[in-house]
Amino acid sequence: MNSWLARGKKFGLEVVNDDGPPFGLDRKKRMTREANNQNRRVLVIDDNQAIHQDFRKILQAKSENEGFDQARAALFGDPTISEALERFDLDCADQGKSALMMVQMARSEGRPYAVSFVDMRMPPGWDGLETIEHLWEADTELQVVICTAYTDHSWEDIVRRLGHDDRLLILQKPFSSIEVSQAATALTRKWNLARQAKENLEAAEAASLAKSQFLSNMSHEIRTPMNGILGMSALLLQTPLNDKQRRFAETVHRSGTALLDILNDILDYSQIESGKLAVQSVPFDLRQIVEDSVKRFSIPVASKGLELTYLLPDSLPARYEGDPARIGQIVTNLIGNAVKFTERGKIVVQVTFVEESGGRETFRFDVRDTGIGIAPEMQARLFKPFTQADGSMTRKYGGTGLGLAIVKRLAEMMGGAVGVESKVGQGTNFWCTIRLKTSVGVSYETPSRLSSM
Repeated sequence: MNSWLARGKKFGLEVVNDDGPPFGLDRKKRMTREANNQNRRVLVIDDNQAIHQDFRKILQAKSENEGFDQARAALFGDPTISEALERFDLDCADQGKSALMMVQMARSEGRPYAVSFVDMRMPPGWDGLETIEHLWEADTELQVVICTAYTDHSWEDIVRRLGHDDRLLILQKPFSSIEVSQAATALTRKWNLARQAKENLEAAEAASLAKSQFLSNMSHEIRTPMNGILGMSALLLQTPLNDKQRRFAETVHRSGTALLDILNDILDYSQIESGKLAVQSVPFDLRQIVEDSVKRFSIPVASKGLELTYLLPDSLPARYEGDPARIGQIVTNLIGNAVKFTERGKIVVQVTFVEESGGRETFRFDVRDTGIGIAPEMQARLFKPFTQADGSMTRKYGGTGLGLAIVKRLAEMMGGAVGVESKVGQGTNFWCTIRLKTSVGVSYETPSRLSSM
């Protein structure tokens, strides 16, 4: 039997479970482990040695009943009173310059101070205000408490030089030991929470980057054999086949194309997330980009009995500088989304000149449909990755939920924005804006050209 059980029975305690570890000891270990991971390093900067001793008595005090507390902990598994109290790792400096050296050394060793108590007057060296300025240059996370009975600086001067900073607290002398203890406890906990939040954020960013790299690598690996499947199935369709064989080959080719589109979306989004996707700037014909994007949907539009039209300014010039592939991807994704969710009626693609500024012109792309529409509460979710307005839509209409997220990120990379206007049962209008480098002597006229398929 464990010694703690034997001592418990000696005092008449009932043992409920001999097998598992005692809850009290587990809690003590957990509290001790958490305490060991906390930064309780405090630096006192004051030219009065007696003040150093006062801080040591307050922040490094031991329990008067330490022996009794240890016996109690051994019996019941609770932490001793001296362990439960906040105790600090305390260092002292009598001048600002020596304190600065200590702060710099502590950071270089990976053991930074969490809190510093700074006296305002420390002749003949730096005063407290100048000391704090130097300390914050060396350690931006350091929490500071000004301890003073009077100061040569007004509050306005302090704010002007240090700003309204949440790292700063003023403690008026004479102060009680409780005030010092509470300030040290609160500020060290604040420092530790901020450090924990920073570490969690860095871990989340690293995990997101690893996910994006994994998706990018896997998309590349899968896309290579998929291209082989599509190539061979295309060649197979050019050979003599009976009707049944042709249906099979067409299904393979159609399914492979759909899978390749999904892989391309995943690859594009992972590259955007990891910062590897760059927007090019090459001459291109905006009118041709829109027309080619519309033509891609001639077969699915015809199969659903829909009308697809596009509207362009008549005076749209032939050449702009931008990324034609990504602009085409934006238009294609928006049209594909409209075709997917429209069962009857029409789809209209409209390009409108918005404004010219700074040598660039802003265009707005609208894709309006007469589809199922989107409820207002669902619209805010549409541009998030792997998200559709309703989970049931994924089962009915398919898709990864990446198309609109990619449109949003690409538009933002080209200096634009995205949005949606929709009513349930009446249709939806997805729009985005992009900025393109202008050509010399370009002007716009009001009339526009309407083309249909």
